[in-house]
Amino acid sequence: MRLRSIAVLLVLLSATVAFAATHQAAISWTDSPDKAANPTLSYNVYRAAVACPASGVPAGATKITNVTTASFTDTAVTVGQTYCYFVNATLNGTEASPSNDSGGTVPVAPVTSLTVTVQ
Repeated sequence: MRLRSIAVLLVLLSATVAFAATHQAAISWTDSPDKAANPTLSYNVYRAAVACPASGVPAGATKITNVTTASFTDTAVTVGQTYCYFVNATLNGTEASPSNDSGGTVPVAPVTSLTVTVQ
């Protein structure tokens, strides 16, 4: 096991977030190259209800899940709220450095049907 290489490689990963009008955020990132050699490697996904900072991780971020795949859909988001996400690889309880952060604001779903009654 080479935890140091995991930390170095994760810094190079790029997390992306896509918000949908269905009130969810799809977070994805590149799987760590160390995953094949370390099948127990997983990812902690963090969320903060703030805009992403220019550098570093957002203040007030909390871990929302741990997954073994390179994606996660957050369905616990609020319309109009801004969120910032980042991901850390973890192996045997040790977290690597965080990925870049990515985020945005959950959009309001468009009106799809409108009926007007003239009286």
